[in-house]
Amino acid sequence: PPPTLLWGQCRHLASGGDPDVEYFKSVKDMADSGNADAQFNVGMCYLAGRGCDMDEPKAVEYYTKAAEQGNAEAQYNLGVCNYYGRGLKKNPEAAIAWYKKAADQNHSPSQFALAVCYEKGFLPSLEKDTKLAIQMFEKAAENGDAAAQFKLGEAYYYGRTGVTEDFPKAAKLFKMAADQGLAKGQYNLGMCYYYGQGVENNEGTAAELFLRAAVQGHPQAEYQIASCYYTGKGVEKDMDKAVTWFTKAANQSHPVAQYSLAQCYYYGRGVEKDEDKAMQFYKMAASQGHAQAKYWLNIII
Repeated sequence: PPPTLLWGQCRHLASGGDPDVEYFKSVKDMADSGNADAQFNVGMCYLAGRGCDMDEPKAVEYYTKAAEQGNAEAQYNLGVCNYYGRGLKKNPEAAIAWYKKAADQNHSPSQFALAVCYEKGFLPSLEKDTKLAIQMFEKAAENGDAAAQFKLGEAYYYGRTGVTEDFPKAAKLFKMAADQGLAKGQYNLGMCYYYGQGVENNEGTAAELFLRAAVQGHPQAEYQIASCYYTGKGVEKDMDKAVTWFTKAANQSHPVAQYSLAQCYYYGRGVEKDEDKAMQFYKMAASQGHAQAKYWLNIII
């Protein structure tokens, strides 16, 4: 995933008038007096248009002031601005340099961003280096970065990015990310419990994790919890809930969910039998290459 901007502490103040404007005036005075934290927050205000007009070049100006004083969050955000060309000309090499400065201060989002860059090796100035990528993922994960915990878990789960397949280690990392509320971490940990990979098989725990991810809108988790309700694995069988979750996943273009929902409508499982709706979902799934959906369409048409 690409790096994202930190939103700092650009908070509303409980005062008369426009709280954002009052905050901006206060923090800008501190920033113009040389306070690095205030400079970072002024940069955030300019970027978001909080208490002032949105002005990306001004945001970069204040990020730079803070970054040059060693503010790690400003260094990271300045890296992101250079990476995407926000407020200045796009400059990936400069982005890498600022990520490195922040990463040297143990700033986990910068460590994660650098790890992705090393993993992909898409810059002439930064060759692909899976060993360094893993090292940076590990540092970010140790510092509590959920995205890094998940990414490192994936590496051990699939045995890629230069590491050997290790299901127990993958499950441990997925749990770290899941415990922080990361939906894809919850889903992947659920799959570990569902198939007994790196942890003892427990369909009930798997279903709980699928549901936690599904309520956050994770399409694979929506499909998986629907399947649990459909089959009664890990939960009490409930066709109404199965159809509800198949529908949510199908509406996010999940082809297997579309096929499963088509079957529900065709046979009247959890919904009133409706061959027209069944056709609609068979066609959706078939258009994404789902072989069984194509087979059923050939039979019905």
